[in-house]
Amino acid sequence: MRAHLASRLRSSSLSAVPPRPESNDYNTDLARAATRILYRSPIPSKDRRPIYILNAAALPDSREADFDALLPYVLARLPEEDDLLKGFEYEVIFFAGDSDGSATTKKNRPGWGWFLQAYHVLSRAMRKRLQRLYIVHEKAWVRILSEIFSTIVSPKFRRKIFHASTLSNLALHIPIEDLLIPPAAYLHDRRISDDIFAPYASGRRAFLARQPFPNSSRGKTRFPRVLRETTSFLLLEQNIVAEGIFRVPPHSKLKDILKEAYDRGQKYIIWKDNDVTLPVPPYPQAENHDEIIAEIHPNDTYSVYMAAALIKSWYSDLRQPIFPTASYRDLKRLYGDPDERITLDKLTDLISPSSEWSFLPAISREIMSRHLLPMLDAVAARQDRNKMTPENLAVCFAPALLCGPDQLEDAKMSSIIRRILTEAVELWSNGLYESCGVKPDIFQEELCLPANPADWEDPVEGMKDRRDAAPNEEEMQITGIILQDNEKPLSQEIPPPLPPRSTSSQLRSASGQSSSDAATRRKPAPPLQVPPRYSTIVSDSPFDVAESPATYAAVSDGFAPQRVSEWDVPDEKKSG
Repeated sequence: MRAHLASRLRSSSLSAVPPRPESNDYNTDLARAATRILYRSPIPSKDRRPIYILNAAALPDSREADFDALLPYVLARLPEEDDLLKGFEYEVIFFAGDSDGSATTKKNRPGWGWFLQAYHVLSRAMRKRLQRLYIVHEKAWVRILSEIFSTIVSPKFRRKIFHASTLSNLALHIPIEDLLIPPAAYLHDRRISDDIFAPYASGRRAFLARQPFPNSSRGKTRFPRVLRETTSFLLLEQNIVAEGIFRVPPHSKLKDILKEAYDRGQKYIIWKDNDVTLPVPPYPQAENHDEIIAEIHPNDTYSVYMAAALIKSWYSDLRQPIFPTASYRDLKRLYGDPDERITLDKLTDLISPSSEWSFLPAISREIMSRHLLPMLDAVAARQDRNKMTPENLAVCFAPALLCGPDQLEDAKMSSIIRRILTEAVELWSNGLYESCGVKPDIFQEELCLPANPADWEDPVEGMKDRRDAAPNEEEMQITGIILQDNEKPLSQEIPPPLPPRSTSSQLRSASGQSSSDAATRRKPAPPLQVPPRYSTIVSDSPFDVAESPATYAAVSDGFAPQRVSEWDVPDEKKSG
């Protein structure tokens, strides 16, 4: 039966070889769709095997597309037959989540028979050289399909399958920070898990970091990676003219996912929009780097509006805002009058890194003079096309520069910050950067990729293996007392004294109780008073019981009478 089924499937009309590109039968639309379905991740596995990403969310609607014609274009992206015969091995990561969570009626799965036919279309070398198949975000139909392949088609296939319910589970098998993960896989993972954790990679690198500008290998501070990449992509000539750069909101969940990706040190975050792509660092272990990046579909990359949103999020997530709460009083006193124009000298005293009269922190002045104002000045220079005037830019950025405990007070201060920022952007190219001591070309130089590969990524804060690092202030506040108590010898731990017990020899107060009794003991219950008439009654009736003080003492101790006649006090019998 099994042999008959296999021979029937092998006689299918499916083909594993697509037409040649110069042929008239070559379909460019199917070839472009195949680049989204199956592509190679630039960095190989730890065993130096190439990793191929199979994205189920990129499969077209089976009611509209011809999967028989699409299959050869997809299979052509796998290793060539000559390389496989020479012993070339590879791995596949199958992201089985077929949707990013948006409302859709797309049916991106063909019938069961098509999968069986497609499996037998594969050459023997292609099936044998597949060493590992990671199935992520597995669904019911994927589980059924893998069981069919493992039991009916190829029993040895089961040993090659690794199941991972989330990206965090996948990170236990391979370093996901080296993978080229599509946005649809990120969004599907967010529906299952609240975050993504990668061992030895996740942490604070840029967002909420204690040091906004990390130290470079030369000992000087530099831009964090997220600011370097997003700002460079935003200032490209094709992107800086996009209308409403900082006004158009991006996908909120995807923005949070990208923040985690930068904190995780995800190497491949592809920025592509308006037919322009931000160059990716040439990682030493990557293979076919430029060719793979060039084939990525724009739907699997991130836009200029996402880059602008990440810049604002970086500013709003600073541990200490640019304008801290301690500066509110001075800001109202010096800049609170809306009719008074803010002069160049006032802005220099406030923003200049070398100012001795500024009430802003030094790090705030450094960030404004090195990144914020030069970037906003470059965007405002294209205001005729992007519609982002200095005033519009100030409206977008003022809330991100304030983060006090009182939101109402921040709202009142926002108007003052908008005036300061508007004047600063207008005067930056008209003498402000010179008075602040900033070189005109230093901003573009800091946006370039560092020459040292050690500066391509930001250092992770709070890694467990950094035992030599001094504990920070928060860790001292949380763990200092506990560590001190734990290190104390057991012989020195003296338990607290027990409360004193009252004795008959203690002196009594006027109320009849000692001071220690009043503090450590409950007030004694009053003695039981039994009427005298119940102590001398004798009953001849079998239903009446003679009551005595001992009987009522037992009742007062919580024991109920066992006879029904004892539940009520019997009437007193009168003697003749």
